Amino acid sequence: MKKLAQLSTLCDIKTCAVIYSPYNADPEAWPSREGTEKVISDFMEVPTDDRNKRMFDQERSLRVRIAKEEAKLRKMRTKNQNFEIQNIMFGCLRGEIDVHKLGEKDYQDLSSFIDTYINKLTCRRQNLMENGESSSHLPPSVVADAVVAPTGDYDHMNQNQNQLNLIQRQKDDDLAIAAADVGAPNTTNN
Repeated sequence: MKKLAQLSTLCDIKTCAVIYSPYNADPEAWPSREGTEKVISDFMEVPTDDRNKRMFDQERSLRVRIAKEEAKLRKMRTKNQNFEIQNIMFGCLRGEIDVHKLGEKDYQDLSSFIDTYINKLTCRRQNLMENGESSSHLPPSVVADAVVAPTGDYDHMNQNQNQLNLIQRQKDDDLAIAAADVGAPNTTNN
């Protein structure tokens, strides 16, 4: 009853309690029988939709919690899928994965992921050029919420490979310039 009184004071709401006990035949009412009847009658006068709008029982509480956990699960699945596609992409670039052995779905996902990745690299490069900052020559980490949407257009694969080759040549040129600046021998394959 003390907690109920604190809740009523802190939240500035009308509260009441009806307490049943196996040791007492008559239920106990707080703050009083009349006060409890007044709160219940005021509550029952509110339209049913408004009354149920913010009402939580165990079932509704569990449904809300399940919905939140399902959203987390979807987010983790997307993050894992993006991580797997990123590993496939870099495996193909390193020659560890044969591109010709990938399935159609893998091609579609990889194509979409590469498009997204190249767009992020392009934006990052533009930002670096605009701000006059130097790059570490490391690719940026891929954002987990990148959307992978199958495109079904396989011409993107050739386009993406050409763009990746162009980026690699630019990276090699940047390394060659940096090596020449410090007097190191040029080890790139131009």
